[in-house]
Amino acid sequence: MTGRVGHGCRTKLEAAVCLEMDRQGLPHEHRSLRFRVHDGPGGSTKYEPAIVARRGPILFLVEPIASTRSDAIRRLTRFLEQHSPEIVLVLVTTDAAIDEIPPESYDEIYGTSGVGRLTSRIREQDPEGIVQPFQKPQRRVGRPRDTAK
Repeated sequence: MTGRVGHGCRTKLEAAVCLEMDRQGLPHEHRSLRFRVHDGPGGSTKYEPAIVARRGPILFLVEPIASTRSDAIRRLTRFLEQHSPEIVLVLVTTDAAIDEIPPESYDEIYGTSGVGRLTSRIREQDPEGIVQPFQKPQRRVGRPRDTAK
C-alpha cells in the first residue's frame, strides 16, 4: 500500500494520513526513526513510528492505531513517559475508537475524519514556538452516549 511513490504505507489508515500530508504539502517520512522503550528492569522494546513530520526541533510522531490492543497502548504510554517534550506523539484511529484510548498514551489524537485538521495543525506549528496545547477528549467508556436529539 502506498501514499505517494516511495512511501511504503503498511495500512489503509497510514496511507490516508500520507495522502493528506502530500495534498497539504507537509513533508514527512515513514519509519525513519527508531527508539527503545524501557519496559522493566533490563528490558526494552523497539518502537519505530509510522510517520515522522519535523517542524524545526519539534518532532511529530504520527501513529495510526487500527485497534486498541493493550500491548501497543502500553508501549506508547511508556514511550511518552521516557522521551523528550519536543516529541509530540499523535495517534490516528477510527472516529469510534477515540473514546477507548487512554489519554496517557498520546499527546494528541484524531479520528479518521480529522486527518485534514491534524495535517493543518502540524503544518501551522511554528518551528521556533512552543507546541500548541491540545484539548484531549473526555473519555466516555462506561457511560452511555447521549443519543437524545
